[in-house]
Amino acid sequence: MKKSILLVASLMLFLGSGCDSFLDETNYSDVTSEGGYYDTEEGLNAIVNACYTPLRFWAGKEDAIGLSETGTDIIAAASGCVDNNMAAYTQSLDGTNSACTFYFDRFYAAINWCNTAIYHAETVPNPSKDETLATTLNKREAEARVLRAFYYWILTETFGDTYYIDVPSSSIVMNPVKTSVSDIYQHMFSDLDWAITSKLSTQQNDGGRVTVWTAKALKARLLLTRASVTKDAKMYEQAYNLAKDVIDNGPFELAKDFASIWDMKNSDGNSNNEVIWYVDYSTNQLYNSELDDKPVIRNGGNNAHLLFCMKYDDQPGMTRSIEYGRPFNRYMPTRYLIDLFDEERDQRYGGSFRHLWIMNNEKGKGKYTAMADTAIYIIKGEATAAQRAWAENRYQLFDRNDIYNADGSTKNMKQSLELCKFADPARASKDEDRSTRDGFMIRIAEMYLIVAEAGAQTDKSDALDYMNKLRMTRAVAGYEEDMCVNLSQIQDIDFILDERARELAGEQLRWFDLKRFGKEQFVKRIKKCNPNAANVDEHHWVRPFPQTFLDAIENKTEFTQNTGYK
Repeated sequence: MKKSILLVASLMLFLGSGCDSFLDETNYSDVTSEGGYYDTEEGLNAIVNACYTPLRFWAGKEDAIGLSETGTDIIAAASGCVDNNMAAYTQSLDGTNSACTFYFDRFYAAINWCNTAIYHAETVPNPSKDETLATTLNKREAEARVLRAFYYWILTETFGDTYYIDVPSSSIVMNPVKTSVSDIYQHMFSDLDWAITSKLSTQQNDGGRVTVWTAKALKARLLLTRASVTKDAKMYEQAYNLAKDVIDNGPFELAKDFASIWDMKNSDGNSNNEVIWYVDYSTNQLYNSELDDKPVIRNGGNNAHLLFCMKYDDQPGMTRSIEYGRPFNRYMPTRYLIDLFDEERDQRYGGSFRHLWIMNNEKGKGKYTAMADTAIYIIKGEATAAQRAWAENRYQLFDRNDIYNADGSTKNMKQSLELCKFADPARASKDEDRSTRDGFMIRIAEMYLIVAEAGAQTDKSDALDYMNKLRMTRAVAGYEEDMCVNLSQIQDIDFILDERARELAGEQLRWFDLKRFGKEQFVKRIKKCNPNAANVDEHHWVRPFPQTFLDAIENKTEFTQNTGYK
């Protein structure tokens, strides 16, 4: 059984941290002073563990998925969406947006914990020069550096030029200096380089902790992000080399059955061979509960299973069940995403979407008097007259024209093909909203995509081999050769984005993927593929700074709101 060791160890730190705001980083005790609690091995372990806790604000959380997936080419708002301003880029998307404020505050607080851990990793006394202790201190510092890079990556890509600090802050910062994206990336790369040459674990996984493979994979992702913007050949080559290293020398492997990656039997990231790094959600719900109503403690389990679940429980023949989930119905696939898949050849279609619901409410059949098993059936294409005639009194049949308008905008925001990668039929009850599914932050499949894309940009002879290895592994049996592509395809931005959508849909990367190719491509792609988000324009390439932050600082003329936002 998984245990939430990191959470337990960091609990008391967060209870007394006062880290609810970027501007509220006050030292409430003397534990941060030199020679204090943090200058012990126990204290350092505790604060590094605290650095992990904010990951639970991100992995599988509603606001995080709203920021990273909705309003893109592949994910649109469903009927239950509570932040349509974000999903549809309305004029009301401004500095009061709660998701932007939440992650700005939480992740800067997280960075302050990382800064504190890094500082004290150098000040813990080791008079006997104990090699075991020295290794522990080195490892903990490396973990904090990787986590700091991750938090800065989210903040920088979300808000653009922003505030950078790498020393512990024990007082309110009233005059933050705006730092360029380019400069912050250099700091992130330095942290990751430090970690890669450290004594981090070389295991497949380390109970949710950062490993050397995490550091390499994250740096490959960040290098690809910057190379896409700057067209820097050296960055492309470094991304290629690092991702290839993780594939060729790491203990990871592609799953032959794509659906098995998402089976709850494989939801523990520590034993899933595709997973390079994950956020741990305990199988003991005690650790997934709010304490004293403080969301800083854990903010619930993994909630992704709720968010893509379509509204089925009020339909004929159906009632809410553990198997089909609790339908918050926040987000749904765009027609463009559905059409990216060849369902006959690509097993990722069947492994990503639910299209069939079996009757579980005999008394609720209504007009479907001949309903015997199937209650709802959704097809990707257009239903024939014969299909509709057969379904007439047997079950509800939905096709693409029932769900989407002619331009691809959504017509039915309650019933659609359901992105079911995060479903959890192992929950204790039909109303349980906390999943124990770990949040998969980086999978080995992403490294194949990076090798192919970065390799194609630097004329690597084996770039195509890695893309075709991924696609052949994802093929329905017998269609392996049909899934192969050619060199010109992996050199094409649209193909790369399409392939990443097929592999990574819903995994909190899409918005970042779109923006790394520039404002023009960002806007063009969203307008073309997601008519519900047609209000998008170039200023949406970054998000608005929280108004609470801008109101509190003193250097308001230097640190202003991002262009285009109120």
